[in-house]
Amino acid sequence: MALATDTSSVKDSWGAAVSGSLGTLRGRRWLIWYFVQRELSKTYRGSLLGFAWAFLTPLLMIFLYTLVFSQILGLRFREVEGDSAVNFGIYLYCGLLPFLTFSQSLTKSTNSIKSNSALISKTAFPPEILPLATSLTAIVDKLFGLGVLILVVAVLGYGVEWTLFLLPVILVSQLIFTLGLGYLFSVLGAYLPDVKETLESVVRAMFFVTPIIWPASRVEGTNLQFVVDYNPLAFLVEAYRGAILDGVAPDTSSLLIFTLFSVALLICGFALFVRTKRRFVDLI
Repeated sequence: MALATDTSSVKDSWGAAVSGSLGTLRGRRWLIWYFVQRELSKTYRGSLLGFAWAFLTPLLMIFLYTLVFSQILGLRFREVEGDSAVNFGIYLYCGLLPFLTFSQSLTKSTNSIKSNSALISKTAFPPEILPLATSLTAIVDKLFGLGVLILVVAVLGYGVEWTLFLLPVILVSQLIFTLGLGYLFSVLGAYLPDVKETLESVVRAMFFVTPIIWPASRVEGTNLQFVVDYNPLAFLVEAYRGAILDGVAPDTSSLLIFTLFSVALLICGFALFVRTKRRFVDLI
C-alpha cells in the first residue's frame, strides 16, 4: 500500500514538474523570442550587408547548385518546361531547406546546455527555453530561404501552386519533430561528452540517404525502398517539393503518421528533459 502511494506521489510530482515547465514556457514567451532574435542577429552581425544576407544566401545557393550539379555534372531529375538546368537548381535547393533546418536545430540543441553553462548555473533561468529557441531559430532562419525560393519559382514562370497554403501545416509538423529531437539530444549532449561529434557524422550520413541530390523514385520497388519509407526527412523533402514545385498535397495518411510520431517524440523528449534538468548544473 505504501509502495503504491509512493509511486502515485512520484507520478504526481513528475506531472506537476512537466506542467510547471509548460507554464514557464508560456510565461517566458518574451525570453524565447529574445533568444531567437539574438541568434538570428548573431548570424549576420559584423557583415557589411547585415540581414540582407538572409535573402542573398539562398539566391547564391540556388545559383551554385544550378552551376555545379546541373551545368557541370549534367544532373537532370525533374524535367518541366523551361530551362532544365535552372529547374534542377530549384529542385535541389527545395530539398535542402528541410534538411538544413533539421541539421541546424539538432546540432545546436545538442550543445545548448553546455554552451549556455553561465545561464544554466543561474537558478532563476529556465533551461527548457534553450531547445525551443534553437528550433524556432532554425525554422525562422530558413523561412527567408523559403520565401526566396517561392519568389524565384514565381518569377521564372514555373507556377505558384495552391498547395503553398499547406506549407504552414508542414512547417508546424516539422517544428514539432525537430523540437522533440532537440529536447532529447540536449539531454544526451549534457550527459554524454561525445554525442555532438557522433551526431555530426550521423547528420552527414543522413544527407546521403535522404532523397535530396537523388530522386525518391530511384529506389521504388528495390530493396532500398525502406530508406525512403522509414526516413522522416524523406517525407519532409517530398512534402516541400510537392507543395512548392509540383502542386501535390502531402499524402494525408503519411502526414498524419509523421505528425503523430513527432508529437510522441516531443512528449517523450520534453518529459525526459524536465526529469533530468535539475542535474544540468552538475554536468556543465
